[in-house]
Amino acid sequence: MLLNICKYNIWANQKITEYILAAGNEIADLELQSSFPTIRKTLYHIWDAQAIWYSRLKGVSFNSWPSKDFTGTLDEACAGLLLSSREFISLVENCNGDFSRVVTYQTLDGKEFKNTVEEVVTHCMNHGTYHRGQLITMLRQAGFKQVGSTDYIRFARENH
Repeated sequence: MLLNICKYNIWANQKITEYILAAGNEIADLELQSSFPTIRKTLYHIWDAQAIWYSRLKGVSFNSWPSKDFTGTLDEACAGLLLSSREFISLVENCNGDFSRVVTYQTLDGKEFKNTVEEVVTHCMNHGTYHRGQLITMLRQAGFKQVGSTDYIRFARENH
């Protein structure tokens, strides 16, 4: 199931990045009401979260958001998100079924926690789903209507 949800994550991230790139920089930077003030910043947040959680699974904890100093293009950010998504697939494929392994990590503010690989991967993939829903809404609010569903069932239908 974890591998399947990681494959869904990259499928959905591919869809959402296609929509964002089609909408363009102007719409990506339009101020909107949501958890983050722009589509670009919401995209960066998903990418940041994946990078942070992946690193934690590898034994490295960040103390700041990875995108804080990112100065690349929207295309580069989308490519980074997709690369990060592929890293999760590889991690799960090479985990040898040891999803109950406990990972100790620190949050950005230095607090220490412990969770299993399964909990971390499930959280990270679910987190992306939450924010992709916001991105669809933000794109529509910005007037970009050529968006489709990134629901899991669409992924399942396309991959049977």
